[in-house]
Amino acid sequence: MSFIAKNKVRMHDTDMAGILYFARQFRFVHDTFEDFIESEGLNLHQMFQEESYIFVIVHVEADYYHSLHVGDAIDIHLSVERIGNTSFTLSYKIFRSAKNELIGTAKTVHVCIDKETRAKSPIPPKFTKSLEKYLTQE
Repeated sequence: MSFIAKNKVRMHDTDMAGILYFARQFRFVHDTFEDFIESEGLNLHQMFQEESYIFVIVHVEADYYHSLHVGDAIDIHLSVERIGNTSFTLSYKIFRSAKNELIGTAKTVHVCIDKETRAKSPIPPKFTKSLEKYLTQE
């Protein structure tokens, strides 16, 4: 099962020809991660201000298969590839909505750290439960 976010290519996402600048797919990926967090009833502002932990991204990778243009509607599918004690890996598939065409893929590795010490910290159980809902069974 995947969490699915909807988005759209905007002018600021493109180059002079109106084609998506490939690195901008990371914006779509991160927007999807934020949407996922909020869909689980978590408040990002509250997490940053009140919790003792934060998530940092320590690795990213992406493949870009087809171009996107200004105005293209997209669906971004988020799934959880791996959950460890202090880290988790998210996989993304970006589709052009109109054709259900796979445009690109991405992967992000997040580590939970203590806000003060910056040392690795266990993923909070409530967030682990949210991740488990979208864990792939491959």
